[in-house]
Amino acid sequence: MSNLKGFVNIIKPTGMTSSDVVCKVKKILHMKKVGHLGTLDPAASGVLPVAVGKATKFFDYFLSKEKKYTAVVRFGIQTDTLDSFGNITRIEDNVDISEDKIKKVIPEFLGEIEQYPPKFSALKVGGKKAYELAREGIEFELKPRKITIHSIALREKTEKNTFVFDVHCSAGTYIRTLFSDIAEKIGTIANVPVIIRTKSGAFNIDNAVTFEEFEQNISVIKIEDVFQDFEMVDIDENMAKKVLNGVPVSLDDLGIKKVIKMPFLIKFNGEVVGLYELKNNKTSAIAYVYDN
Repeated sequence: MSNLKGFVNIIKPTGMTSSDVVCKVKKILHMKKVGHLGTLDPAASGVLPVAVGKATKFFDYFLSKEKKYTAVVRFGIQTDTLDSFGNITRIEDNVDISEDKIKKVIPEFLGEIEQYPPKFSALKVGGKKAYELAREGIEFELKPRKITIHSIALREKTEKNTFVFDVHCSAGTYIRTLFSDIAEKIGTIANVPVIIRTKSGAFNIDNAVTFEEFEQNISVIKIEDVFQDFEMVDIDENMAKKVLNGVPVSLDDLGIKKVIKMPFLIKFNGEVVGLYELKNNKTSAIAYVYDN
């Protein structure tokens, strides 16, 4: 399977790290060149796109794509990790959170906001992962970063102080922190015992597979299927001699006389060459994946 390239849309189980998922896919496919397209917390489950072979070249492109999550939030209880995997650090008695209280503060968290990442995260601090320092009780600071929250929908109340939300956000958003901050604005505390990623860029939970399903039917999603809504430009052998050697060419050179949406795919002999955009009216590869 050394020439295999494409994507596997895996449903990551709760408790596994994203690296664990990559290792398991490597083992199933007997391949070394495998990588996930954006970390999902061990306590979270759901969509974890995994790139195989030269499709790993798309890592930077997919890393910045929007995400969607479903989260169960419990107000009145706080853990050190802000999820169900941590130790309870605080409980507030006589808390009674209503839907109206939540809906009143949600607008303050929409749009571009600053968020401090949780200390129990895989971010690096001085070459060491933040959660390792946190477990050792070492004090450190994480800088806030700008994220975008497109929507927060309160889906339902399941029991006292426990609610289900749907969140549509930018890459880099920590759902645990988002609801901890919302709780603080309400005047209480919270943790997020369930986080399910339902969408990551072009990958949805509806067509994701479990490890069991993947092992029973080993196949990868073709690059062109993931980018099926993108413009597709076919090149002939003469143009391929330039494009495949990294020579920037214009849309005129490619025989394109119309305005096309960026970025676009280039294909040769029925195979995807790569994902391209224009810089100074010449092609520039975002990801080059042709096997030559």
